[in-house]
Amino acid sequence: MDHKKRIDDFYSGKLSPQEALEFLEWLESSEAEEFLSAEIIQLWSEQIKSQEFAWDNASLWQKINSEKSGYSKPFVSRSHPQQSSLNLWSWAKYAAAVALIAVAAFAYWSTQQSPKVDQLTEAVQGPQWITRTNPSGQKTKILLSDGSTIYLNSASTVTYPEDFQTNRKVTLEGEAFFEVAKDPDHPFSVESKGITTTALGTSFNISTFNRQDKVAVTLVTGKVKLQQLGNAKELELNPGEESLLAVDESNPTKYRVNIRDRILWIEGVLKFQNTNFTEMVNTLERWYGVKIKVTGPVSQDKATGTFDPNESLRNVLHVLSESLDFTYQLNEKEVIIHFK
Repeated sequence: MDHKKRIDDFYSGKLSPQEALEFLEWLESSEAEEFLSAEIIQLWSEQIKSQEFAWDNASLWQKINSEKSGYSKPFVSRSHPQQSSLNLWSWAKYAAAVALIAVAAFAYWSTQQSPKVDQLTEAVQGPQWITRTNPSGQKTKILLSDGSTIYLNSASTVTYPEDFQTNRKVTLEGEAFFEVAKDPDHPFSVESKGITTTALGTSFNISTFNRQDKVAVTLVTGKVKLQQLGNAKELELNPGEESLLAVDESNPTKYRVNIRDRILWIEGVLKFQNTNFTEMVNTLERWYGVKIKVTGPVSQDKATGTFDPNESLRNVLHVLSESLDFTYQLNEKEVIIHFK
């Protein structure tokens, strides 16, 4: 692999988000440590000299660390052995690595996170929007400028305006849990599949997974109002209540639920409750970022069970195979399930 080109591509913002994450993981490996020799120090030096911008490495690292915190890749953990001492040359290599990552991250955030519109376009078209997307197998925690927090589930996307403190509007595809900071002058609203959920200061979960174009809104604390696109009527939820409705629902209703079950995913807890096999497969693909192929006559049985936080896919498949009578093969990002 051409590591020089990979570094240049990352520095110039040419890598996709997935390729950038893989590059950052590679930088933590022993192979990267060996590669960061005098040749790379020279490369970094040339990159710095060719630029005319200044950057605050302390605030930049704080931003990088805050972006990588939360629930990203909940079932992956790494341990790094401590080193007792470093000689001067080792310090030089690590300093070069830190500087290289910082400069590359600066360029990456500039190209990937900042919308590219000039001031005149912004004045004409309105505020700029920020989009955050999780692939399957990844969860993230997003801190908004007004003090609110979004826990974004796997295979989900949220979009919100850059001037969020005065324009608290979010659009959602997938599932997310919201902890809303109180601000009576600026209501907090989430639009998903034509359903708008409005709150002042509260916490609630919204899901569009496996709902046949319906949106499930579950209120944990506070109070929210639900409104369908094109319908002036509102449905108000109290804590412990949920509504499952579509944009064309003629008679929206609400009902009591166990709210704890609805938000277990935030803690990395996987739970099935009378779940059919098709829905189970969809959940596993989204939860672990894998593709599942099924052969043989599929079981019509439904499964109920709760797995420990961040349980491995292999253990989950083992338990389910015993209950539903199937065999499986796990090959990295692909799973083959065969019913007998």
